Amino acid sequence: MQTVNTGVRGAGRPDASIVPTHRPGRHCGSSAIRDLLEFHGLTLTEAFCFGLGAGLGITYVELPDSDTPFMVHVRSMGFEEKVFATLAVPFHWESWQDPSEAAEVLDRYLDQGRPALLLTDIYHLPYFKSSTHFPGHAIVAWRRGDDGDSIMVSDTERPDLLPVPRDELAKARFSPAPPFVHHGSLFAPSAVFAELSPDRVLEAIVFNARALKQGSRTRGIAALRTWVKDLPRWQAFNKWPWLLRFAYQVIEKRGTGGGGFRVMYAEFLDEAQAMLPEIGTAGLPRLMRECANAWSALAECLRRGSEGKQFPVDPIARAIDSVRVAELRYVDAALTMQK
Repeated sequence: MQTVNTGVRGAGRPDASIVPTHRPGRHCGSSAIRDLLEFHGLTLTEAFCFGLGAGLGITYVELPDSDTPFMVHVRSMGFEEKVFATLAVPFHWESWQDPSEAAEVLDRYLDQGRPALLLTDIYHLPYFKSSTHFPGHAIVAWRRGDDGDSIMVSDTERPDLLPVPRDELAKARFSPAPPFVHHGSLFAPSAVFAELSPDRVLEAIVFNARALKQGSRTRGIAALRTWVKDLPRWQAFNKWPWLLRFAYQVIEKRGTGGGGFRVMYAEFLDEAQAMLPEIGTAGLPRLMRECANAWSALAECLRRGSEGKQFPVDPIARAIDSVRVAELRYVDAALTMQK
């Protein structure tokens, strides 16, 4: 099988010469990584980046004493690292204890002409105007602002670069809140040399399916049973309409591309068929779209419930179980492809 090696752009380019490669996307991490890879000479679609990162996940999180004491994330943990691992690109998050030191290092990389992938909490990004902490949000920092006190960043669906005050960005880069804990996390390669082959794509697909199947009480498909068992606790929370509304948003709206990221993953599988025809033979794109439909139906149930006067325990439980059945059908089919 053919392996493609791609690597361009060294360090030391003056800040003013950076030409951002950002295009609006659907998910923060996959669009940010697509932009960074394209800057370094490797052009992939956002959906393909998402698939290479084994982006599907289910994580049940408890955050006591918060406005959202129960949360369900539908993207995998460590997604960014996995994209670069699949491409055989050396990767590690640089991190710090001191926000001011993290800000100084970012300045230095930008002055060298090296755009940086960052993890942030949207609560501290002014253009979100968010009253809720939501960490783990990926953006790309491209250059310093003309005012000397801001950083120009790109973010998912927004078409233009956005100025963020330097001190606000420094705060956004630090979050102690699980499941996305980050301490200034930054990745700013001077060059990228990537390897892409059918074997690596297959490995990412099987890895993702296995992670969903071999979960735990709070991870993977097994976490859906935990969610069902915990619905009475959701019901007892005094702000349960917001709890349901937020869960709906996390599944259907907040950068997922719809259907809990499953729509985008199905598009990845469509693309990957050109390299691996057995994907179509196994029916993976169709099965993944069934997963997407089940997640969207669950999200709609949550949305309707958030607008009602009674907590709809039984309808939500049935919708979650439909998701579980669809996910298991897909995972079992995908695991037949492992070598």
